[in-house]
Amino acid sequence: MFRSLFLKVSLSVGLVITLTLASFAYFLIENQKEHLLDAKKKEIEILSTLVSNWITNFMLEGRAQDFHNFFGPFRVREDRLELRILDPGGSVLLSSQKNEKGISLAYLLAGHPDPSGNNPVVREQMIQGRPFFSSLQALENQPSCFSCHGVDKKILGLLNVALPMEMIHRSIAFNRNLLIASAAITLLLMAAAINLLLTRLVKRPIGLLIETMSRVEKGNLNVEVNLGTRDELGHLARSFSSMVQKLSLAQKELERQQQEQMLQVKHLASLGELAASVAHEVKNPLAGIKLAIQVLAKEPGVADSQREPIQEIIRSIDRLDKTITDLLSYSRISPPTLNPANLHEGIEAALFSIKEEAQITGVRVERSFDLTLPLLPLDSRQMEGVFLNLFLNALQAMPHGGVLTVQTKRRDSGDRRPESTPGQAGPVEGWAEVTVTDTGEGIPPEVLGEIFRPFFTTKAKGTGLGLSLVQTVVEQHHGQIFAQSRVGVGTTFYLLLPIPPQPTQGESV
Repeated sequence: MFRSLFLKVSLSVGLVITLTLASFAYFLIENQKEHLLDAKKKEIEILSTLVSNWITNFMLEGRAQDFHNFFGPFRVREDRLELRILDPGGSVLLSSQKNEKGISLAYLLAGHPDPSGNNPVVREQMIQGRPFFSSLQALENQPSCFSCHGVDKKILGLLNVALPMEMIHRSIAFNRNLLIASAAITLLLMAAAINLLLTRLVKRPIGLLIETMSRVEKGNLNVEVNLGTRDELGHLARSFSSMVQKLSLAQKELERQQQEQMLQVKHLASLGELAASVAHEVKNPLAGIKLAIQVLAKEPGVADSQREPIQEIIRSIDRLDKTITDLLSYSRISPPTLNPANLHEGIEAALFSIKEEAQITGVRVERSFDLTLPLLPLDSRQMEGVFLNLFLNALQAMPHGGVLTVQTKRRDSGDRRPESTPGQAGPVEGWAEVTVTDTGEGIPPEVLGEIFRPFFTTKAKGTGLGLSLVQTVVEQHHGQIFAQSRVGVGTTFYLLLPIPPQPTQGESV
């Protein structure tokens, strides 16, 4: 429910507007209440002053009856203004309310500041159990009153003007309810307007975009969305349509390239089958020719001048045989059969195969083996071929002699490996590293990155399949191989093979 952007925006905007209107209404209600109370206080002050002046005039003019009749109209309704004259002790001398004459309202004087002075004192008071705005003003004995009241009295009485608070409270409640109703109606109208605008300007365009994206997700790239607007969503729709069009073109181009690659793969597969077939047909007759030449070379009647050409023929047959063997190996690479094997035995077997050639070319072989390496899961026959290829490459790089160094050691599993490292199957405890270093001419940097590519070679005689075959076999063993070289110094091949976790004591092997 709350995952809808439309709902989130609507609720957020509604909440902000509601809080804003509520705050505005609250402060407006409080402000009106304060102003109304101030206005009523000023009204009581003015009325108290007027009534005080009227009473003084009535008394000075000797109109005692008019003075008593003045209170009459205020007795008609209980919710109207109430007038009282109290003696200094708080007893009622004259009141606009019935049955109040003679009773004591001394509590009206309690807490009041000195009522003497020109300005009446107004405050909220409870009178006869009802809330009033009540003012208290002294009727002072003036020289013009000495003839009737003597000179001893300073205050002749206290004028109390009281306005019932019920009317004020009803007015405040009416204004409050009116403001609340106005705020609620405004909120509803704004909510309806915002909902209409969001639906038209946001929800529908986004819904159309989502629907179009869903069609694209299902694979339909022949779609276009046009919102007909120039705002951000319109720009997003146009950008999305442009992206889908480019994606459609890219997909068509990719399909075309895939078709071309499939044709090329089929063509190469056919060539590979043909090459394997031809190699197989040539290999057996070639072995017979080599055997016949070797037999002929052993004949006693062969002159010494003819033996050198015969040896050259045999070497040529060996090169041709290696080329055919590489072709057959590359076209028929089978998954390795992994069994626990001693890495050093495979290395020694490959070194034994090149022993005679190393002696002829003047290459010295140096070994540095880590005998603590455990048995590794290897296909011994394939790995022996890997080492043989690396050693033969090293010998070919040192036609005038040099040093071939073969070293093994253990590397921790946390050691940094090249960025081209393929993922290995399962956890590893470490790596068995084999380095094959020659002191030959080295490989230029622009060539080093191509040496593992099939059919790439810089030799006049060679197929360029040896190192490609080596890399494939190593990767099938979940290992990795890379090379470092310096022109004029030599080349080092690094071969890393995973060491699986060794069983602890007490576990079955």
